Amino acid sequence: MGLFSKIAEGLKKTKDSFLGGLQRVFNSFTKIDEELFEELEEQMIMSDIGVDTSVEICSRVRKLVKERGITDPNDIMELIHEVISDIMGDDTGLDLSVSPAVIMVIGVNGAGKTTTIGKLCHQFKQEGKKVLVAAADTFRAAAIDQLQVWTDRAGVDIVKHAEGSDPGAVVYDSLEAAKARGCDVVVIDTAGRLHNKKNLMEELKKINRIIDSKAAESSREILLVLDATTGQNAVSQAKLFSETAPITGIVLTKLDGTAKGGIVISIKNELGIPVKLIGVGEKIDDLQPFDSRMFVDALFDLDEAKRKAAEKSEEVSETKEEAIVEEVPETEEEAVVEEAPETVEEAVVEEIIEVEEETDGEEIFEIEEEKIVEKIIETTAENAAEEITEAAEEAVSEEVSETEEESVAETVSEKKKKKGFFSRLFGKKGDNDE
Repeated sequence: MGLFSKIAEGLKKTKDSFLGGLQRVFNSFTKIDEELFEELEEQMIMSDIGVDTSVEICSRVRKLVKERGITDPNDIMELIHEVISDIMGDDTGLDLSVSPAVIMVIGVNGAGKTTTIGKLCHQFKQEGKKVLVAAADTFRAAAIDQLQVWTDRAGVDIVKHAEGSDPGAVVYDSLEAAKARGCDVVVIDTAGRLHNKKNLMEELKKINRIIDSKAAESSREILLVLDATTGQNAVSQAKLFSETAPITGIVLTKLDGTAKGGIVISIKNELGIPVKLIGVGEKIDDLQPFDSRMFVDALFDLDEAKRKAAEKSEEVSETKEEAIVEEVPETEEEAVVEEAPETVEEAVVEEIIEVEEETDGEEIFEIEEEKIVEKIIETTAENAAEEITEAAEEAVSEEVSETEEESVAETVSEKKKKKGFFSRLFGKKGDNDE
């Protein structure tokens, strides 16, 4: 399955809710007025795009409607797509330019931090990078053991201390080990915390200071893991976490299990924090780099619409082709075969019988040879005329010569017995009188 297909499949619930809701609004109006925009705002808020972002989108769409003189409500869908694409802007991937690149993963318990780290390590390993994981979540029971399972699965190293030890010490030792081992990436797992717990937020600041002192020159990413199913609550988490740490990107997990994927737009518009990774499934390779253009196109189902249009066009072409094939013979040769008698002999016999009926038993010799040839040419296909004519001439000539010799030596009764149909047909007129 391609990247777009995975994103489109993961966004199916969000798309059905968002796109289906907008379409119902447009189907309810025959003209563009303020009531229409109020309905659109309400539908966007219900899709977890957020109040502020929904109001801004509708305001920009109003402006475009006036500038372009649009009167059909159905044309507004393209304007919404255009505005949201502009809000999402350009993508920025993970910065791993200076080794060892440091990636600190933060977020509340249950958002999917540990799973995200495991999937990240797997991807880096597949790319040929040497990865080290710092197990700095020393507060949650079994957190270190859980992370150990993921690192073993991904095939990367881990630095860990005893449960309840100082997280800052784990980070310090991990950065030292990464430099000594020549690692490309250091991924730091931090304690899951509630954003309203002051002591845990202070611990996060302490880890940042250690990174500043031990890896000041390294590339750094601080990724906030958010659970997409929490909707606008995830946006609130992002706002509070951004006050404690300089968040560089969002990892939005469980996007495939919710209809609240609209928070991606809200986060980008209200916080200016880019979404860098999205989780669209439970498999180890279901953590995907975020592509804003692809996200918006999948949300509006544009690729599916293009695919359906292409399939419809292909079906029309195939139907036309089949119609042409049915009307036109497959080959010129088959057309000739269908029109022409199966053999030259059958053609001659058919013509002789026809002539016999027309002449009421008169001698066939009174029919000029040229007439027989003309008759054969008229009843055979135009494409086979020359071949059948030559064959007919030879057949008639042989039959006439043979009949003349036999008529001199034999009586009409003897000819009937020995030669059968052709002898009787070519017999002389006076023979029957005897």
